[in-house]
Amino acid sequence: MATEQTATSDSWADDAERHPLDDEPTRTTPVVRDDADATEPASPARRRRGLGGNRHLSSIVLAFLAVVAGYGCVDYGYNRAMQAVGESAQPPQRVLIVLGAAAGLFFLAALTGRISALGPLLAGLVLGVGPLVWVMLDFASFVDRLNDLPEFWDNTGFGLYAVAYALFPAVAGLLVGTAVAGRWRRHHPAPTTTV
Repeated sequence: MATEQTATSDSWADDAERHPLDDEPTRTTPVVRDDADATEPASPARRRRGLGGNRHLSSIVLAFLAVVAGYGCVDYGYNRAMQAVGESAQPPQRVLIVLGAAAGLFFLAALTGRISALGPLLAGLVLGVGPLVWVMLDFASFVDRLNDLPEFWDNTGFGLYAVAYALFPAVAGLLVGTAVAGRWRRHHPAPTTTV
């Protein structure tokens, strides 16, 4: 006669660090046999964790791509806006669309924190704090490096070093702030009722 023992561990439900995309792990039950008086060990449970490690990687890649694309939009849009304002009082609509796309891309990078906080944290440190420190310590070499960029459009890099003192702190604050925003939130477990 075989009896089945069920796992009574509710640690999964109480785990405050569980990500919403992670699935509840599958559980196996050991089988006890009367004839051998030995418990057959349960096979190792194969844990499915939703996206698992891929969610960290996808968050990092998406955040980095969004920030780099946002920097490209700012560079292009700022340069065109300065040219347009020099000629007339109103920048063209396409320039405003490109600058709006830049803002959207930076917010997309911040939204990757819903997948994993690692994406905005690394993007904020590498693409926000890193260039900010470089600009503050050696602005001349920063401008020289931007001048080495290939010419995708006229004056590539001009928009970035013109707004570097404002753009990099804003991106760093947005992304690092997004990454650490929920880390100190108090977890209030749902009340348990016993009948």
